[in-house]
Amino acid sequence: MVLNETTSNKKVKGRVLFIYPNCEGYGGLPNSLAILSGCLKGAGFETRCFDTTFLKSPPLSHFYRKKHGGFMDADHTKVWGEWTPELAKQIPSMFEKTIEEFKPNLIAINIADVTYHYALALLKDINKKYGVPVIAGGPTPTLSPDLFESADCIDMLCIGEGEEALVELAEAIVEKRDYGNIKNLWVKKDRNFIKNTPRPLKNLDTIPFQDWSIFDERHYYKPYCGKFWRTGFFETSRGCPFNCTYCCTANLRQTYHGLGQFLRFRNIDKALDEICAIKDQYKLELIFFIDDNFLGIPPERFDYFCEQYKKRVNLPYYIQTRAETVREDFVKMLLKTNVSTIALGIENGNEEYRRKYMNRFMSNEAIVKAFKIINKYKIRTTANVIIGMPYEEEKHFYDTVRLIQKAKPSSYSINYFQPYRGTKMREEAVRLGFIPKEHIISESNTCLDMPQFPKDRIMHCYENFKKYVENKIPIPIQYEKYS
Repeated sequence: MVLNETTSNKKVKGRVLFIYPNCEGYGGLPNSLAILSGCLKGAGFETRCFDTTFLKSPPLSHFYRKKHGGFMDADHTKVWGEWTPELAKQIPSMFEKTIEEFKPNLIAINIADVTYHYALALLKDINKKYGVPVIAGGPTPTLSPDLFESADCIDMLCIGEGEEALVELAEAIVEKRDYGNIKNLWVKKDRNFIKNTPRPLKNLDTIPFQDWSIFDERHYYKPYCGKFWRTGFFETSRGCPFNCTYCCTANLRQTYHGLGQFLRFRNIDKALDEICAIKDQYKLELIFFIDDNFLGIPPERFDYFCEQYKKRVNLPYYIQTRAETVREDFVKMLLKTNVSTIALGIENGNEEYRRKYMNRFMSNEAIVKAFKIINKYKIRTTANVIIGMPYEEEKHFYDTVRLIQKAKPSSYSINYFQPYRGTKMREEAVRLGFIPKEHIISESNTCLDMPQFPKDRIMHCYENFKKYVENKIPIPIQYEKYS
């Protein structure tokens, strides 16, 4: 089965150019754009993607993980190639050349907080110069649409999911119909947005397969366990039942209130149909499930997944879940299905801090027990940690170190707290005066400088996390006991 071939063999309705303004150089196929391209091609449109991933910068997050995390090194140059500043200088001319050659009817750009400034700079005057309307979608337009009111380079916003709205918009543009009332869209008129009503959440089983054909093949490769693997990212569900304060889920749930079930599940057979088709066409070696809480499902669904995945796919795969969902009978069955890694979020090692400020109520005992169960069956684990959050103190960092030492994950990932728009933690950071209200993340670095946890100490702890966990640096005497 060949997926999402070009529509050149039949009449093309029109052309849509996607922009992926990745500015930190880390490869990995953007699942959302691949789905949207599949929707448009299914409706008869030709699509292309202008992608800055391997042009704008070296793979910064790969370097951070290699230096500060507990994972095996993999040489990125063999797959992603060497980056030079000359590549970044070529982006504006390459972008304009792409527009001139492809002649799109619509430009669609995905914007997250960290890409906001770069995306607007890249788009400056493009719609005026070429007369092509520009729509922005993604987390930042959805959660902070007001940011775009004064952005002349953006003509429309997609608020929330875009699988149906983007197709309707593209059809209206090529058919020269009015598109000012399409649901999920905010359409700019006289520098103000016409704010259309949202549409019901989509049934995941009606969404087409991802279209990978528009992406640089280097995106197929992900560093994992000491080498690069041809990796596919797939979902069997969307949404999360929890409301962690550093995540935008609570805000999204409110955005979608009354529009249908927020946490939706995809039919297992349909999900595996997509995986099998892409696995065969693109010779995949590894599967990453992007579900927020993979094991938080009924036993019947879990049993069926295990049975069918083993039978139909049988590639090593990676899942992420919460400690509360780890059950020994589930883990025992996962072992038989070629599971490669189970990732759990620890985030912070202090129970009181997690409960009071992060809205996470699992105990340290439950976290250690979850890792112990998985480790018993010799399945690789990874623990996710965040540092530099509002109200956090240095003593909490050492609690995290001790919890990691007790849990004994195979690897771990430490990340600076990022005050993403639409999160409760960002609101607290603003309220406490640690960042201005207009602050927008511009890089994956720490941005808080707090009296109880100064920026230089946050950076010290981040950069030496691995050494503390491995006892190469002793915990300071004043922090030797649990706080």
